[in-house]
Amino acid sequence: MAKPSNTLFAAGLLAFASACYTGPPPVDSLNPAGLGESGDGVSSAGGAETAGDDGDSDGGEEEEIFSPDPGQIRLLGAAEFSNTVRDLLGVEVTTELNYSDIASGYDNGSNGQIDENLLSILTIESERVAAEYVSSRLAQEFPCFTPGAEVTPGCAETFITDFGRRAYRRPVSDAQRKALVDFVTQATPDAANSSELMTALLTRMLMSPHFLYRTEVGEVTGNDPNVAELDPFERASLISYALIGSMPDEALLAAAEAGELDGEAIREQVHRLLDSPRGRAQLARFFQQWLRVGDLDKMAERPEDYPKFGDPAMAQALSGEFSTFIEEVVVEEAATWEELLTREVTYVNRHTAPLYGSVSDLDDFEPLALEGGERSGVLTLASVMAVHATSAEASRDKPIRRGLLIKNQFQCEEIGLPSGIDASAAAAEVLDQVDDFDALTTREQFELIMNQDELCMTCHVQFMPFGYLWSNFDGLGRYQTHYGDRLLNSVVEDVPVDGVNQSFDGIMDLIPTLAQSPQATECFSTNVVRFASGLRDSNTAEALTHHLATPLREGELSVIELFEEVLARPELYTREAPSQ
Repeated sequence: MAKPSNTLFAAGLLAFASACYTGPPPVDSLNPAGLGESGDGVSSAGGAETAGDDGDSDGGEEEEIFSPDPGQIRLLGAAEFSNTVRDLLGVEVTTELNYSDIASGYDNGSNGQIDENLLSILTIESERVAAEYVSSRLAQEFPCFTPGAEVTPGCAETFITDFGRRAYRRPVSDAQRKALVDFVTQATPDAANSSELMTALLTRMLMSPHFLYRTEVGEVTGNDPNVAELDPFERASLISYALIGSMPDEALLAAAEAGELDGEAIREQVHRLLDSPRGRAQLARFFQQWLRVGDLDKMAERPEDYPKFGDPAMAQALSGEFSTFIEEVVVEEAATWEELLTREVTYVNRHTAPLYGSVSDLDDFEPLALEGGERSGVLTLASVMAVHATSAEASRDKPIRRGLLIKNQFQCEEIGLPSGIDASAAAAEVLDQVDDFDALTTREQFELIMNQDELCMTCHVQFMPFGYLWSNFDGLGRYQTHYGDRLLNSVVEDVPVDGVNQSFDGIMDLIPTLAQSPQATECFSTNVVRFASGLRDSNTAEALTHHLATPLREGELSVIELFEEVLARPELYTREAPSQ
């Protein structure tokens, strides 16, 4: 099929796409109704004004006032764009897209923008998937279209209305419909054939800001002019992209149209999506990003870049271990927070069993009980430790990465590395002073290097002790007591947990403390809200953490129930009203 070459078409497409060229306009300049009408019958989110509306505050204490976060417009991340195209068109995106905003700690952040290069990439890919859809599926899904025959105004309008409803994730407005119908009328004389015309129309819709962005702006529905509530379609998109990483399915979209996305109805939709295969895959995606083990995918796809794996299949199997653990322990067994950290089981096949001193002859994963008190829970999975290690040295651990994992992801304390440190010079000085430096344990090496410089000591003392707790696990996550003939030391003293300096003998000694740590459970709850909201620091995260961290820590909520509670809370759907 020839690419559209009509000047009018190209100019119209680029003019339309340019609306998202420099990113979304400021929220306070938006008219939410201009992006689609909201459904009728939507009741108030109710109770979002205060954070103490569930009766858990002390009688004499003044309830905290919940201040909603400003509205936002969120660019679909690379994975979200690919998933949405697949679900909308039944066509896979082939271009490797790797753009995203990760300011929230997750790849679905709220500050993504389109620059000139990304605009070009998305335009080319949209043209390609549009052409494939038109040639393979359009006539099946819209029988009014016949390849080679003229596209009638009625057929064009039917496509715009029905397809647009799914693509824009809300009914197409009269103004949008008219603009697209006018486009078809203007482009028809110059299109080589009907397929080219429909490809041009579809490309334009895929490059529309209404497709590429999703709004979370809301509208004022109650007595407070400063508080806006997300309309049903904004709610549907927030729920869907948080839980399956893609557009709302028909059931969710229909619920939005019927004004049935409020209260218990939201909880039912959330539960339904979490219980789906794609909901489970999205949960695994969250845990990958929370534990910073995204390199599992790289290890599986490009094992040659990780020479520490003697068997390339081991890298692929470690990725499978992690996703199977999340599937079985978090989802199937509805693990509590404590069980996530202490469950004495993993899942191995013939490639990974040797890492645990075991044997398997299966390619599929089977449960392996973790005995001997050496391991428990997600933090001692070989897959997690193999990621937080070097790519080349199987025998070495990496206390920097492992220590930062605890500090950043379990305590929500960001460590800023000081400037002016010459690590190479410090290492060189140690090499000149120490015979057989390579024979030392990793901890001994790092302690010698960091002690060369006061700045190094000041920085590393914040997180390296946490990393030393894993000293008995090498770069593949294998347990060991010695490095060569040197005894490995995993004892640390005076490390802060919940504001109190404590001492631990190895990661297994820290894990029960993390399981009962208010700081750790609050940090995890905050991360779930960040994943849902796209915001790193927000009033919503603070309010929901206030409500949910304690029941999570006390086992009243399972981990998966925490996701349900976050997506069911009215605060998540409340925004600061747009300026008039």
